[in-house]
Amino acid sequence: MGFLTTALGVFSGSYAILARLGTIALVALSLFGYGWFKGNVHGTAKLTEYIGQQAIEAVRIVKGRDLVTTEVVTKYVAVRGKTEVVTKTVEKEVVRYAEANPGYCLDPAWRVLHDDAAANRIPDPGFKPDGASGAPKAAEAIEAVTGNYASCNRTADRLEALQDWVRKQQAVK
Repeated sequence: MGFLTTALGVFSGSYAILARLGTIALVALSLFGYGWFKGNVHGTAKLTEYIGQQAIEAVRIVKGRDLVTTEVVTKYVAVRGKTEVVTKTVEKEVVRYAEANPGYCLDPAWRVLHDDAAANRIPDPGFKPDGASGAPKAAEAIEAVTGNYASCNRTADRLEALQDWVRKQQAVK
């Protein structure tokens, strides 16, 4: 029996050590779990705060860009209106010019060169206009030129407005 008591004493001592180690492990695991939970809560709160700040900043930038767009569009509308007034005034003068100059003023080669320039084509150096294409009348020539300049000015206005818009959008910080 002595052996059995000794053996049981050893085992009971081992169980006590294991029980203590288990308790320590359980306490350590509980502390680790608590720390992880609190850290996760803190990290989530920080992430939520960061996302909120980003949303506020995004709204500020969008409002700034909307203001830029409104400003540029307002300016463009005014410029476009001015260009249209000038174009219509010149067109009235073209009508008056056409009535005063009903005859021909240019040769047939002028029409071909003008049409090539308006269509953005390279003129054919060997081309010799025949009488069929005819020389343009002064009124037709000035009307075509006036139309081309009006179109060019409208395009230039749009391009300047677009460039202004892009520069101002990039400046929004």
